[in-house]
Amino acid sequence: MSADLGVKIQLGLEELETVHKQITSLVKQTNSSDAGDIETAAACAMLHSFYTEMEKILKLIARDWDDRMPSSESWHKDLLNQMATATDKRLAILTPDLVETLSEFLAFRHLFRGASIALMRWNKLSPLVTKVEFTFTQFTRVSKPFALRA
Repeated sequence: MSADLGVKIQLGLEELETVHKQITSLVKQTNSSDAGDIETAAACAMLHSFYTEMEKILKLIARDWDDRMPSSESWHKDLLNQMATATDKRLAILTPDLVETLSEFLAFRHLFRGASIALMRWNKLSPLVTKVEFTFTQFTRVSKPFALRA
């Protein structure tokens, strides 16, 4: 395990908290009935960053703690499943509910990367936006100990 793993995880958690605050602020300012293109585009970018920050932390744990990172074509999904499984070095990090929720964020990220932002609609994003608070709270709770233990 690298000596600076805890520092990297803590930095990732701080970045995740920043994105969480940005999304929360946007949602407070945006009425879903009048969300325009700018608000929708901002929400898309923030949701993309939100998932990416969590995935970065999971990759750090997979590489440094588990000594292995999935390499298949479906490595993103495989990483979530790996983190939901206990090893001889650590307990399972993700609960089945959190894996399911993170899978929704992952699916959105794949869509966002491949689709035109002009096709995105606030009403399609809002179910995912409403899951940000739960996901942030749960993910922080399960990953923070790795910042402290490493």
